[in-house]
Amino acid sequence: MKNWQKSALATVVVAGVAFGIAQAQETGLTSWKSGNNHDRIIQIQNEGGTREASDGVEIAYFSNSSFQVTSPRGITILVDPWRNDPSGAWGLWYRMEFPAAEVDIGMSTHAHFDHDALDKIDANMLLDRMGGSFELGDVKITGIADKHQCVAPGLIPWTEAVKQFEGREDPCTDNYRHMDNTMYVIETGGLRLLMWGDNQPEPSAEVLEQVGDVDIIFVPVDGSRHILDYEQADSVVAMTKANIAIPHHYLVPETTFYTSTLLPATEWTESHEHTMLDSASIVVTKADVEGKEGHVYYFGSNNMVTAE
Repeated sequence: MKNWQKSALATVVVAGVAFGIAQAQETGLTSWKSGNNHDRIIQIQNEGGTREASDGVEIAYFSNSSFQVTSPRGITILVDPWRNDPSGAWGLWYRMEFPAAEVDIGMSTHAHFDHDALDKIDANMLLDRMGGSFELGDVKITGIADKHQCVAPGLIPWTEAVKQFEGREDPCTDNYRHMDNTMYVIETGGLRLLMWGDNQPEPSAEVLEQVGDVDIIFVPVDGSRHILDYEQADSVVAMTKANIAIPHHYLVPETTFYTSTLLPATEWTESHEHTMLDSASIVVTKADVEGKEGHVYYFGSNNMVTAE
């Protein structure tokens, strides 16, 4: 090969690599760029956790439907990080990017932009719409596959937009992937926590049997009745026999624009025995849930994204 040919080939290779890097930086997961590693996971495998057991399970709110659960032994789990819709079809929802939280386990309940931004977090591992059981240290996670709510019960008929988006009249029958949903039961610290995601309000008996009774349920309810209306939310709390219900998928003006069409969950909260939380995170023990029946813990605008 002549020198000019070698030079031309080298130029093409370098240009191709540069183009590939540019493309990789623009789309998809970016875990390869993380400066962290699996040392924490190796420690958990060997020791059962990263610290001596604390008293209780920490729950931190990251706005919208995103929560971080920290086990007594220090294992961190972040569920449903959000992003603005990359297609632009659903408008601008969020005022900022999701923070690059460092966690052990990142999870998504379903493939909607307000729940699936797993590329935004720095997680040691990802569980995306997982079915079955997973155990690590003092944490057990069970994923139960079901279906997303497909009939808008509230003020905004967003399912009509789904019909236009899909180009068909029935998004419920033989649904497309984005209308699937996985519920997660997280067991740690003697508690069973249920991440409902945007699940349909009337799961089958088989699904409910797999879910079982829970101590804490994270239920999608807001003033616009975007995912569940008030009666559906009450039914979901009752059917799971949850001691504590934590609303999500409601408007947090500090992070989310009104163009999302969401509203606060204050009205639903105040119709139940409730506690208005005054911080973005709480610690819950088994003793805290005993004797409660559908008691609502409401974070309101307190969230880790804008907390000082």
